[in-house]
Amino acid sequence: MDFSFTDEQKAVAELAAKILSDHAAGDRLKKVEASREGFDAEVWKAFAEAGLLGAALPEDCGGSGGGFVDACLLLEQQGRRVVSIPLLSTIVCGAMPIARFGTKAQKDRWLPGAIAGKTILAAALSEQGCDERDPATKATAAGAGFRLDGTKMAVPFARSAAAILVPARLPSGGTGVFLVERDAPGLSIEGQESTNWEPDALVRLDGVSVGADALLGEKGREGEVLPWILDRATTGLCAIATGACQEAMRITAEYASNRKQFDKPIAMFQAVGQRMADCFIENEAVGLTMWQAATLLDEGVPAEKQVAVAKYWASEGGSFIGHAGLHIHGGISIDVDYPIHRYFLWLKQVEFSLGAATPQLARLGSLIAAEA
Repeated sequence: MDFSFTDEQKAVAELAAKILSDHAAGDRLKKVEASREGFDAEVWKAFAEAGLLGAALPEDCGGSGGGFVDACLLLEQQGRRVVSIPLLSTIVCGAMPIARFGTKAQKDRWLPGAIAGKTILAAALSEQGCDERDPATKATAAGAGFRLDGTKMAVPFARSAAAILVPARLPSGGTGVFLVERDAPGLSIEGQESTNWEPDALVRLDGVSVGADALLGEKGREGEVLPWILDRATTGLCAIATGACQEAMRITAEYASNRKQFDKPIAMFQAVGQRMADCFIENEAVGLTMWQAATLLDEGVPAEKQVAVAKYWASEGGSFIGHAGLHIHGGISIDVDYPIHRYFLWLKQVEFSLGAATPQLARLGSLIAAEA
């Protein structure tokens, strides 16, 4: 499989890297993390003005005509700089499914603002004790529309979102995804702390009324939307992990080359060298499996197994690299303001979002067994 990028894709990645690097100073990251919004509004505005927020969206929706690989290139650069912006939430989990499954009215309502950086979208994909593909939240028929009841947890950027994509069980027994506006009666949003300080929220739906026009997808095919979102959201997390792993390795290698003990750089010690070599192998696995899944999804090829494999490596390999970075840095790594600690936290956030290593292996086993 050819993972080489076009000149346009390389330009997108380079521009994103430049914008993010200009806003990645440690003091700035701390200030952003402590703010109510929890994301860097200047970076978000710069992405919008540079046309990056539309890079992965089709031209007939106001985008640049790119695809999911373009989105992963942006997410990889975000992971390299660990700058908090609602890129995965708004573009991959929000705008892309609306562009793919939405009606003209839904596209006109939400996509122009998302591409312009004026509209934040969120996706409430997680519930306590539930498989993301089988939500407990219920949609009950109510007149010409639906009534939504349930509780979603760890919803990124929900407090800033103008609308939240809410998966729920349909009266027919399948699953659907609803566009719920922020000011809908019965919707409550409570802030939650996340591992990497990005703004998560607990979202409660207590008799939220929505019209039939809030449901994504053609009639009879609504069940295709949630798996489509989950595959891309999961692979997007792997893209963030890819960038974070690469930069964590670079920081750790630089530290090991400059830090001396017994008049020698600690990088020359066999144990340190072996640990870094293992990190390199894990990093290659994280990146290659992510790009395999992203490429297949971009081409419209079923990739459930590849997504599970990519998330396994992002969880397992990311955890290995994160811990190795802390161990090689020694005592200084426990300082939460020290750069390597922030990468450790971001990799942990990715690891446990949408299923860590063990659930991915279980899912992969089920998929293989079903084929047999």
